Amino acid sequence: MTLDTLSFIAPARLRALLCPLGRIRRSRFSSFVSRLQAANVVRLSDVTPDPKPNRTIFNPQGFPDGHIIWDLTTSVDREHEYLETFELHRRTFVVIAVADYVEKPDPEVLSQQLEDLKSLYPRALYHVCLIFDAPAQAVEHEKFASPPSHHPRFLAVPTQQESRVTSIRTLMCDITTPILSEMSVFARSLQNLPTLDSPLSQENKTPGNLRDRRNSVPPGAGLYPVTMESLANKRKTMTGFGGGGGVGGSAGASERMRVKGKGRVQIAVAQLHLLAGRVPVALKEFADGAEACRSSNDHLWHGKALEGIGVCLVVLANSKASFQIPTIPYAALESIKSSKNSPATSKPTTPNPTPANGLEPSSPQHVLDLLPELHNSIINLYQRAANFPGESVPHISYCETVLRHTKMLMSIHLANGVSADALSHIVTGTPAPRKGPKKNKPSRVEISENAMRAYPHPIEMMTVLEATKVLSGIASILGTVGLRRRKALVTRELLKILIPSLIQARVVGAAEVGIHPAAGLSALGGGHGSPLDLGEGDVETGIMELLEDLCRSYGVLSSLGEENTSKENERPASSGSTLALKTSVWTKAVIAENEIRSFGWPQLKIHVLRNCTALCEALPDFQGVLGFTTQLLKTADIELTQDEQIKLSTTISRTVGAARKLGIAGVEADYWDQFLLRDIEYVENSTWRPPIPRNRNELVDTDSLMSTATIEEITPFIYNPFKVLESSTEEQILVKNEPAEFKVTLQNPFEFEVEVESVTLDATGVDLDVQKAGVIIAPFRTYQVSIAATPNNTGEVYISGCRIKVYGCKERSFPIFTGGLDPRERDPKTKRFGLKAAEPRSERPISAISATGRSSLRLPPVLHPIPKTLSLTVVDSQPLLVVKNTSLSQSALMVLEGERKVFQITLKNLSDVEVDFLAFYFTDSTTGRIQQALAEKTNTPAEIYELELMLAKKRAFVYHRSSASNTGAGGGVEPTLQEKSSRQDLTKRKIYIPANGEASFEIEVLGKPGLTHGTIQTNYSHLGVPRSEIVDRFYTREVIYPVTVTVNASIELARVDFIPFSTDFIITPHESTATSSLRPFKELFTGNGIYDDPGEYCLMLLDIRNAWPQPLQIKMSIKDSISSSSNSFESKDILQAGHTSRIILPVKRIFLSNPYAPIPSISTTQRQFVVSTTKISLDTERQSREAFWYREELLSRLSGIWEELGSTTTRKGKIELRGIRLTPRMVETIRVEDIGVSVSVDTSDHNVNPISPSKFIIPTDSFQTLTTTITNRTSRRIRPILRLLPTLKNLATPAAFDLSRRFAVNGLLQQALPPLDPGEVRKVETGFVVWAKGEYEVSASVEEVGGRMGEDERVVDEGCEEDGRPRDVLADAAGGRRTCVCREVCLVVARDLESEEGRN
Repeated sequence: MTLDTLSFIAPARLRALLCPLGRIRRSRFSSFVSRLQAANVVRLSDVTPDPKPNRTIFNPQGFPDGHIIWDLTTSVDREHEYLETFELHRRTFVVIAVADYVEKPDPEVLSQQLEDLKSLYPRALYHVCLIFDAPAQAVEHEKFASPPSHHPRFLAVPTQQESRVTSIRTLMCDITTPILSEMSVFARSLQNLPTLDSPLSQENKTPGNLRDRRNSVPPGAGLYPVTMESLANKRKTMTGFGGGGGVGGSAGASERMRVKGKGRVQIAVAQLHLLAGRVPVALKEFADGAEACRSSNDHLWHGKALEGIGVCLVVLANSKASFQIPTIPYAALESIKSSKNSPATSKPTTPNPTPANGLEPSSPQHVLDLLPELHNSIINLYQRAANFPGESVPHISYCETVLRHTKMLMSIHLANGVSADALSHIVTGTPAPRKGPKKNKPSRVEISENAMRAYPHPIEMMTVLEATKVLSGIASILGTVGLRRRKALVTRELLKILIPSLIQARVVGAAEVGIHPAAGLSALGGGHGSPLDLGEGDVETGIMELLEDLCRSYGVLSSLGEENTSKENERPASSGSTLALKTSVWTKAVIAENEIRSFGWPQLKIHVLRNCTALCEALPDFQGVLGFTTQLLKTADIELTQDEQIKLSTTISRTVGAARKLGIAGVEADYWDQFLLRDIEYVENSTWRPPIPRNRNELVDTDSLMSTATIEEITPFIYNPFKVLESSTEEQILVKNEPAEFKVTLQNPFEFEVEVESVTLDATGVDLDVQKAGVIIAPFRTYQVSIAATPNNTGEVYISGCRIKVYGCKERSFPIFTGGLDPRERDPKTKRFGLKAAEPRSERPISAISATGRSSLRLPPVLHPIPKTLSLTVVDSQPLLVVKNTSLSQSALMVLEGERKVFQITLKNLSDVEVDFLAFYFTDSTTGRIQQALAEKTNTPAEIYELELMLAKKRAFVYHRSSASNTGAGGGVEPTLQEKSSRQDLTKRKIYIPANGEASFEIEVLGKPGLTHGTIQTNYSHLGVPRSEIVDRFYTREVIYPVTVTVNASIELARVDFIPFSTDFIITPHESTATSSLRPFKELFTGNGIYDDPGEYCLMLLDIRNAWPQPLQIKMSIKDSISSSSNSFESKDILQAGHTSRIILPVKRIFLSNPYAPIPSISTTQRQFVVSTTKISLDTERQSREAFWYREELLSRLSGIWEELGSTTTRKGKIELRGIRLTPRMVETIRVEDIGVSVSVDTSDHNVNPISPSKFIIPTDSFQTLTTTITNRTSRRIRPILRLLPTLKNLATPAAFDLSRRFAVNGLLQQALPPLDPGEVRKVETGFVVWAKGEYEVSASVEEVGGRMGEDERVVDEGCEEDGRPRDVLADAAGGRRTCVCREVCLVVARDLESEEGRN
């Protein structure tokens, strides 16, 4: 790992350069470097000392508990070589060459290349070559041998499998021994020097402006081997030139210079001891050197010594070795007072008093408390040194000193003030565990103020590399303590430095190879050239994390696309959780970007992104250019002008082209519009309709389905709360191995064209073969792309979006967002502020208790885009049917009202799948009107019944089951379909249309008013198993064939009336018997039957009109009852065109046991809580029900047909009779009462002459018998009261009842009769005598008396009350007793017998 160059203990690290030697692969070289860096800490007790007596200055046995920390790096800092005398930790002491034994290097070549390294890096003290993966005997080659007095030049390193845990550590110890030996020689050479120059002294400076140079000092400056001539010159400088000052003054200055030089040399040697791990010796040498510099007012080196003391104290405190803090020689108090006006911000401290023993007790906390005071003194000394020419501290050294101290404070802050953890973090870089309560000491503000001291003022005084290092260090500290805004500010300043410098470096490089310097700047000037026009070796990568962190601080999430791509690539190819994974990756990314758009200052975001883009172009970094350019389009889409958008689009295209030209793979952008995909819709095929799901309860016998509507479950409950209702969402269905079309809507809200290379569906579940499509979307346009997909199996398909590849961009998934895109729907309340508002929102989990309590509350609105998933079901392969031909001409036909016509339709199977399920459904133009009429609330129950009857029983189209033929692919004919299949056929599989075959079916059309067109809907399917084995659902397809129908009028019913049939006729004198009196009535009905009692009939008059241009023959028929064996009467007639004829039919009067029953409903749809908007009386309701039931009974007996005459085409049909409506008078005419009452005179007396069944001639003054016949037609026993009412005919009411001395009755006119059983006929005889001649009328009435019967008399039928009456909700409201009156009044004509005989 790479060590922190700004660490507080960076001056205690021994630097070594790792470089490749010979032929070696980059990957293997990196792995070898990693193995060495893992063992960079060497314990001095493990190092073998050099036996030579003159090289024991850094003997490891002097401090065996010490450690040498190696800084193993792969680069050399030549720009700061002039600082190596002042800061020896910058010097490269060892050059370690790395060779690979696997490449079979030549020993002679390796030896020569190692010698070349010595000449290339002459300042290094030791050059060694490590041959990795080599056996131990490999370095025994004669070319690898070293002279006896020299250190080994080649060392063998075993393979990683053969290496032990301590192999690399032992190797590092073997390298440490020679370097400690060479450092002893180097230390002695330093000790022989009288003094050391400061970094910025006149000897180390050359004329010229340092700001305009890439290096702070000229190359080659620094500490080189000192010759005797230069040493003599220095001695002359120290001892000469003193003639004018006197002997005493010269001697004093010489002594001060000598002490000053001694102190500097001592401080340099102390640094070597610190690098060698001998920290106690280094601490003592630093203290002595600081005391010498303080006495000679050498402020620069005095500050360096105090800095070394602080490093030594920290290292000793972390090693837990016993030590004493020496007396620290702070700056003199007088010097501090004299520098009162110094710009130093920290107040210097006075020297600590010295204890009695000269040492102070030490502890880790004491050391940490001492460091801030020590640092303030160092800063004071560096600032005072700037007052002396050539003695000022270099800017880079000053800034690094401040940053190292600030990082030490940062470690204490991260460790919450725990000294042990803070020291471990400072020395070894171990992460601070943050134990104990959080402390704000030192505070973040204090750390920030200390870090900003390192900010160079002005920044132009430093080179680009120095400024980059310092600003990067400040940004790192501010970011670690959480001051992200300040970090972003410093990072922006860093970009301002890097961009011009990198561009200038590119221009200089272009000029060196013969390219005009302006060519490197053409991109900034808008020309065709660009810094991206590179060679293959110019490609660089780096600092992307820094730029992304900068953008993130300003509210730009620039790394979402890369993170999502990496997560998506790691997912399994096919898994059930793939859909959830994609939703959590791309959907969360889009939601996060949508939320962060409202964060920050848009103009500042644009400025930062432009700086990042310019930096990546100057590096050059292709991926960075694409990333930040697309982020600029994402963030500032509406803020950019048309030219700026086009320029950014050109930059993306040019960058991708340059990368492909250089052969760099994977350089693609992340598309900038997250809402490129707007919607995906499944397009139903207009020719092949998608399958329709059916429930298993619909799967009854096929012939029943062909003639009825969808069968619903019959339940006795009006409302069933346990019924599971299907979801209102329509299920979308695909068919296996059949292509399906999807319509994908794309958008381009920018000012330039977008070239979409490929669009494919992102689906999970069933495998889909998707055909990719490409399109070019014009500016400010939406475009719809049709994509064909073919499922390869059955199951569920979930389409969460599309995978879209745009030119120059990565192929990625785009979710479907159709809701939550309106920014006005966002939460206007500010609930987060600061940089936390830029972080994605985290949804808080809701506990079970909280969720239960909020069940009745309204859920909070969704404040982000809502993803959508398209769910489809793939079913097994289904057949494809088409209508091959029909027997109709141009799909049209003409019928008359009431006519039924049959035509043939032929279906052809175009697939290789046979049809084993077939059902016909029909629609016509009358259905909608009838359903609309049914929806009206003003309908009466009778009207609803008529409408439902027309809808259910009189359908315009019916499947005609007379014949159907199937023809296979070979032309053979299969057996015809049966008329009706039983439920046992569900266990057998039946083929209706074979694969690639055809079949013909017959459809019957009924001519009804309002029929203009209709459709024949054929539902078919391939079940593959018998219908009884279907478990859950099956799917059917539809073929719809439209038919145009013209219906013309045929027979119209103009008028209907009913006339009571009276038996009061005059008969001939020769026919006096009762039998002969019935002969005229019998002769009237001699057409088809003989009737015993014509009084039970009435006459029906029908006026019928022929509305057809051709003559029609009609035939009306009526039966006495609905049974087939009853007598019927027929009447025929021929109607010419436009003529009307009256038909008279005898109708036997009708008896109904319960004419007030509720009117039923034919529809299977259960109607409940039907509220009528009209209010009717109870009497009207009784009349309506009574008319309904008598009309239904009449229509069940009556029928009529017509037939066309004089035409080549025989047309015939039924006469529509449901237009008959019964009035209360008609009902009274045709009804038969529950209790029949008739009155007659006994004809056993020869003096009684019956003229008709209800008219009799009797003599006066003779006793006669009046017979009252009572018939109980009900199904219950009744208690009757008989009332006879004789009156005079043709008189007013008061006078008609005056029968005194005219009409006498032997008995009571009102009497209670015994109970009458059901069906019993009882005759009651009453004697009477007429005294005065005249005409009398006798009527009778029977009143039904209520009351409870005995247990033996009670007969209660189903549907009746306790007293045997039919249940009627209207009966109780009618009130009163039930009374029946005789239909015909008995007419008695009394004559005197003498006058009658005289007349005869």
